[in-house]
Amino acid sequence: MLRVALLLLATLAMPLSAATITNLYQAQVVLPDTDRQSEQAARNEALGQVLVKVSGQSEIVKNEVVAKAIKNSSQYASQFSYGNLDGQQTLDLTFDRKRIRNLLTQANSTLWSEQRPNVLVWLVEDANRSRNVVWDQSANSLITDVKRAADLRGLPVMLPIGDFEDVTAISIPDLWGGFVQPVSTASLRYQPDAIVIARARQMGDGSVQLGWQLFAEKADRLASTPVVPLEGRVEGTSTEVMAQMVGQITDHLAAKYAVPLGGDNSGVVSITVGNVQSSKDFFTLERMMTRLTSVAAVNAHKIQGQNVEFTVQLLSTEEAFRRELSQDSRLSQATTPSDLPSETSMEAAPQVGDELVEPEAEVPSESEAAPVEGIIRATQLQSPDSAKAEVGLKAEIDSQAGAEAQQGFESEMPVETRPAKQASVYTWTP
Repeated sequence: MLRVALLLLATLAMPLSAATITNLYQAQVVLPDTDRQSEQAARNEALGQVLVKVSGQSEIVKNEVVAKAIKNSSQYASQFSYGNLDGQQTLDLTFDRKRIRNLLTQANSTLWSEQRPNVLVWLVEDANRSRNVVWDQSANSLITDVKRAADLRGLPVMLPIGDFEDVTAISIPDLWGGFVQPVSTASLRYQPDAIVIARARQMGDGSVQLGWQLFAEKADRLASTPVVPLEGRVEGTSTEVMAQMVGQITDHLAAKYAVPLGGDNSGVVSITVGNVQSSKDFFTLERMMTRLTSVAAVNAHKIQGQNVEFTVQLLSTEEAFRRELSQDSRLSQATTPSDLPSETSMEAAPQVGDELVEPEAEVPSESEAAPVEGIIRATQLQSPDSAKAEVGLKAEIDSQAGAEAQQGFESEMPVETRPAKQASVYTWTP
């Protein structure tokens, strides 16, 4: 076994523009009074906020298991302090990551990691028969409301800054009309994972009519890829309409990226990856898979040249695991035999402490020939030093694995092991 990393649940492998949310397990709640009853109510509300952010589910507090846990919110908190928000005293709490995740597992809920799609919001306001783009630094309550709503849901949002490049790249009619081509072009500089076009009309009674479209696609693909947007229309106060828009957008994205926990989900799958050219590639790839929300442990047990076969123990479903893999542009799946270079045989990777011996070349008989499916096919190093490079890669992996084996790892929850299915084939492009 080259290396086993147990239960390091961290960031979701997504495109490089994705943002990392650092306050998922923190909440700030206004404290109307300092008596014990008010503080307990604030703790309960704060736990509910955190569970909504971490799970990605707006209705998670209605779950029977979660509702019961919220009544005992103190056992999930790790620290608290008093703060201030808009002149009001607040109770600021941080909750224990491990306990929150265990609770979501017991509730058969979902987990949405800290790495989340970055959403660019183009907002146009129609007030007093005049339409204007609401830029990031504008003195406009709509900005405050959309950012506060996004913070409560753990959704990373950004608004265009409104400099000369923005002003000349897009027009108000383009935004109000929802024209995809100019919007995608103007959005390129921000490298968002999703784009929202929102149109807010100020009404005479002080209410706001808000219509919006979500294009859940990166800007460089939006113009060339037909995308059916998610649309919504709401009316109410500025705070209400922004909360509803952000809530619906977050629910939609969470359904795509959050992974299910609990139930009969855990299992074992095998994948083989070609074009792993160096030890740096190997450890980058292994670290990426270990950090997937759906993964409990990763074990690289076969290596030959530039090809590595991994056995992956899952915390979630195989579908969720493969969906997470597909979000990383460095991995591409080989879908047909023609996608792959010629075959290469596999050998068992050395265990920690084993002596590395380069095997002699062996030509299998016709009856022993391996089937097309499940065999690693990747371009091999053609230089005379390729064999040395392979031994060097194994030696470095073996050395680092031995160091980690001495340190040891603690698992947060047991993982049920099941027989691994036939390996799927991927290509690594660092």
